[in-house]
Amino acid sequence: MPVRPPMFRPSHARAPRPSDAQERDRRRGSARDRGYTAEWDRAAKAYLDEHPLCLGCSAVGRLKPAALVDHVEPHRFDMVKFWVVEMWQPSCRRHHDVVKKHLEARFDRGELRVEDLRLDSRVAIAATLAMMPVE
Repeated sequence: MPVRPPMFRPSHARAPRPSDAQERDRRRGSARDRGYTAEWDRAAKAYLDEHPLCLGCSAVGRLKPAALVDHVEPHRFDMVKFWVVEMWQPSCRRHHDVVKKHLEARFDRGELRVEDLRLDSRVAIAATLAMMPVE
């Protein structure tokens, strides 16, 4: 398999500055720093064993396996919220990365309530139908 040759940067050229996203990620810390420990891994696996289907996909009549456990309300380093099992929901990667990201942005702007962040809420279903391709 071909290997990419090493990059050359002249000694007078500056190193690239980190992007805003890279800087935000650096401040955010690692997943382990945010509470996603081995204990979380075990709890999430047990939760997915009990809830194997994506809640958002099921709400629109699709059967897709859940890939991860999503916190309904963003916990933002609050370990009490982090461990409230009633605020967990099974999610496929697409629902978590696309639909939930959109819903959380609206939540942060004050447009939605916590209940609207559930992937089977009326708002989330409408977002799912608008944002996710028909399979």
